Amino acid sequence: MAVAARLPTALAISVALLCGSAAPAAAERVPGIDVSRFNGGIAWERVASAGVEFAFVQASRGSGADCAVSPGNCGADPFYDDNHLGATAAGIRVGAYHRAFADGKGRRRARADAKAEARLFIREVGGLRSGDLLPALDVEAPFGGLNRRQLRLWIRTWLERVEDGLGVRPIVYTNASSWAQTGDTERFARRGHPLWVANWNVRAPVVPAANWAGRGWSIWQHTSSGSVPGVEGRVDRNWLRGGFEALSVG
Repeated sequence: MAVAARLPTALAISVALLCGSAAPAAAERVPGIDVSRFNGGIAWERVASAGVEFAFVQASRGSGADCAVSPGNCGADPFYDDNHLGATAAGIRVGAYHRAFADGKGRRRARADAKAEARLFIREVGGLRSGDLLPALDVEAPFGGLNRRQLRLWIRTWLERVEDGLGVRPIVYTNASSWAQTGDTERFARRGHPLWVANWNVRAPVVPAANWAGRGWSIWQHTSSGSVPGVEGRVDRNWLRGGFEALSVG
């Protein structure tokens, strides 16, 4: 500051502008995608060349034992290992996610169902490596008839089991209408679970739970009909803000 004060006025203004332009870098939006078995095989080198910097890859759906909601499309994702390895080799930051089929009809069954889905996810992920993105729980309706308290119990059980099993606090993926069925609880935001919010084709997302207890979103899935070289058909596209550090495994 003292050096800048002695510079000629025009040069000092230039230095100030340069310093100011560097400040917002941490808030820049980083482009990414999320994929699952429904995207088929992916040419990850082409994806990376298109500027995609991160990818969430589905590891599992449901528990594999109670998949009446989507028969044939639940359990372990057969593309998970290839997607994780391919994206990582291409220089893309990768996180694993689980698509919840929250069910149970009663507290005891809700807890048991969440534990079963958490076990499957932990088994498929195996372990996390330094630089991986935090794992994520995809919480979206329908919820198998659970009431608000049972749904909150289901979510808490899954998150705690995965945190115990993998050693990190997972991200919560949801949308405003699905999260309303929890009673729009702020509990998980206050406990430090980052938010990955889905709200498509809008200028800014609607963020549940009082702007996620004032913390806002960390990842925004802004479209489900994106197009990226290396992925056939439509693909979900996302923005990540605040940089990778807060969302990465140490």
